[in-house]
Amino acid sequence: MTLDSIKARLALIICICVLGIGMMVVSQHYYSGRLISINQQQELLLRLGQDLLQMRRHEKDFLLRHQPRYLELFNQRASLFSDRLKQLSPLFEHYDLPVGQAGELAQSLQTYQQLFQRVVALQTQIGLTTRQGLQGQLSECEAQLLRTDTFNYGQRARVQLDEARLHIRHFLLSRDTFYAKEANTRISQLRTSLPSAREIRQFQQTFETLVDGYKQLGLTHNDGLRGQFRRQAHDVESQLQRIDAALQPIIDAQQQDVRHYSISIAIFTAIALVILLLKSVATFQKAFGNFVMFFYRCKRQYHKIDPRCLGFAEFKSLAQIANEMVESRRETERQLAMARAQLRSENTRE
Repeated sequence: MTLDSIKARLALIICICVLGIGMMVVSQHYYSGRLISINQQQELLLRLGQDLLQMRRHEKDFLLRHQPRYLELFNQRASLFSDRLKQLSPLFEHYDLPVGQAGELAQSLQTYQQLFQRVVALQTQIGLTTRQGLQGQLSECEAQLLRTDTFNYGQRARVQLDEARLHIRHFLLSRDTFYAKEANTRISQLRTSLPSAREIRQFQQTFETLVDGYKQLGLTHNDGLRGQFRRQAHDVESQLQRIDAALQPIIDAQQQDVRHYSISIAIFTAIALVILLLKSVATFQKAFGNFVMFFYRCKRQYHKIDPRCLGFAEFKSLAQIANEMVESRRETERQLAMARAQLRSENTRE
């Protein structure tokens, strides 16, 4: 099979089709693998966000219910968050993302976890229930005062103590420092009227320590340790969002590359096939035209066809056969003419 044959041309067309399809398959496989990897990392980011959301949920559950098991659940989620963050770190190196973002996120998570542990420790010191911690000590001090004869019903000291207790209850419910000041004022009046009562001094000291603890913890959601670790949680969320925002352009660029290379390969293959087919059709048309003219001229005169004008090797082979046929007919007619001339000369002699 020569290179200028029809078989070679068909084989070339098939090779171009196979090459184009193969390049598309390879490019699709390569970029699909990269997209799958990036999407897995994005899914990992989503898991990190869910972990952080669960941590916030455990945090609020603890602040609402004051149960230590929520600290364990919080730490478990924090450990899972750290493990997934380590899986995400190679992505920053592979795609030239700021590696510091992963380190900053890990550091922010550690700070957030430490702040929450401080909140738990302070809340434990204050008291997870009314019978524990400083609240329990305050209740014991109240009970000791009420067991003394000085604070029997009808006594002026009992009225002042009840007013102080009422303000303390208001403070514990509302965290309003106004009630803390009023309660402290009532207790100070009791100390003035009963300077020798050791229980009153202990009662006031315990209450002041309790108020200081609540102030350190935060009288509102935005104050103290609660406000600090809440802002830290928001900082972790914002860092996750920044990482996701940095990852999204990479995904878009990879998808754009997939479309670009696929379209480029398809266009290249189509152009190559069109050019090859047009050239083949033109060669076929030219070859058939030469054959038509050859047979048309052969009716009137001996005419040979030029094989170089036919393009394909098969047509050149047919041209050689046709030229041999013309030569054979010419030789046959020449011999026939010679035979006729010889017969004519012999008839003349007779």
